[in-house]
Amino acid sequence: MMTIRRSEERRHIQGKDQQTWMTFDWENEKDPLQKGFGVLKILNEALLSPGTGFVLHTHQDMVVVTYVQEGMIVYKGPLEDSETLHGKEFHTFLSTNAEKQFLINTSPLDESRVFQSGFTPQDGVSPKGPKKKLFTYAERNGVLKMIASPDGRDSSLSLEQDVQIYSSFIQKGNHMIHELFPGRSAWLHVVKGNILINGTFLHSGDGAGLSDEITVSFTAQDAAEILLFDLGQPISGEKKSIPSNGKDMGVLV
Repeated sequence: MMTIRRSEERRHIQGKDQQTWMTFDWENEKDPLQKGFGVLKILNEALLSPGTGFVLHTHQDMVVVTYVQEGMIVYKGPLEDSETLHGKEFHTFLSTNAEKQFLINTSPLDESRVFQSGFTPQDGVSPKGPKKKLFTYAERNGVLKMIASPDGRDSSLSLEQDVQIYSSFIQKGNHMIHELFPGRSAWLHVVKGNILINGTFLHSGDGAGLSDEITVSFTAQDAAEILLFDLGQPISGEKKSIPSNGKDMGVLV
């Protein structure tokens, strides 16, 4: 089964110096995706003008992954020193309901485009402090590169959650397949470009949730960038070993 969220269906917040697009709007009771998609609760895109920023104040505890797609920002948590995040870097932290996290575009000239995803933490398990990692264009070009995983496998960021995040730059005509293990779901977000998935065209800002499927299979209609979230079920109690989806088929021309 596939659920589509078009870019124009996202909640759009227009400020003087920034714009935010929210794939899931937790304040909109009429939104069928108000509570997110499985453990994926937040998927926001923000465009920050030079010298501006925003506060992320979640309404519940969440593991947050920040992706600086363009530009440069400074992250400031409640107990951490400021940390600079450059373009193509990913960053993880635990956001609690009582604390605010700040993201600021310190450039005097250039805009910054940032994506943030938030996940329900597993009971008794949380990331051990903020972490960041650069994933270059070359590392992600033509493959589904694992960005984050429960245990940091394949040089990915460790989330200690039953979530795997992949990122890819895809050239026109290339086809990708990602296998889903039984009981798992996936959300695919088009950062830029156009793809075809299960006979449906998705454009920049569109997203698709897949459940009860055995694969995520899509083809680039032009040069595109995507984020793919492989999602498990919430796990209570002690930490469990999460299998790797090791059968990504890569790019088929």
